[in-house]
Amino acid sequence: MTTLTDYTPDEQQLLLRSLQAAAVAVSAASLGRKTETVSEGFAAASFITERSQATVDNTLITSIQFALDERAKRDQPFPSFEKAAMAPGAEDDAMATLRQVTALLAEKSTPDEAHGFKTWLMEIAQRTAAAGKEGGNFFGRGAVQINDAERAALAQIGQVLGVAIDGPTA
Repeated sequence: MTTLTDYTPDEQQLLLRSLQAAAVAVSAASLGRKTETVSEGFAAASFITERSQATVDNTLITSIQFALDERAKRDQPFPSFEKAAMAPGAEDDAMATLRQVTALLAEKSTPDEAHGFKTWLMEIAQRTAAAGKEGGNFFGRGAVQINDAERAALAQIGQVLGVAIDGPTA
């Protein structure tokens, strides 16, 4: 089992960027209103810091959550999700980050640990997709929880990470 400190500083940054990349890939695939994008970013951040049996059993995830907690305690700023999701080429950049982190995990982590981390990234993407309704009129009529563009992004993320999509987003 590895922890974040077992990686070089550049690799640590890649692992940390992959958390936002999982969420940005979905959000950028179907940009909605600003409030929807903010809701998606909040859902991703909430899930990332949430402790569960799956995260506690994976020392890499736990060490990342601890590092994020420490960063928050020191009032260090986190990257703006809204800016990242709305940046030109955001979806492609996010997918590239996920490909890089997949290669890094294959090289430096145990298969079980890598699978757990990639599953966690997939769950981040799924929580992001389900966070805000997309489309519809001004009053939200006709909006859907997860639209076709988000489903396609989730499928692509699953393919890049080599993990299955669970739940109603499949």
